[in-house]
Amino acid sequence: MGWKWTDHIEIQLVERKISKELVEAALNNPDKVATGKKNRKIYQKVMGDKLIRVVAEGGSLITVYLTNKVKKYMGGD
Repeated sequence: MGWKWTDHIEIQLVERKISKELVEAALNNPDKVATGKKNRKIYQKVMGDKLIRVVAEGGSLITVYLTNKVKKYMGGD
């Protein structure tokens, strides 16, 4: 899919030191796709002990962040 990279997500990539390659890995091969607020899709991929979450609405990428709360978002004990 041809994603639209919003200005907001471009800024977050720099501020949060997340590479576009990491975002593309989550989008192209997610471990899980969840439904968020406003029916947005959240593409999630486990990367070591971290989880990358990419929030999309339609064809636009809204936000991205890394978290260590893998179990919270992916399930498990």
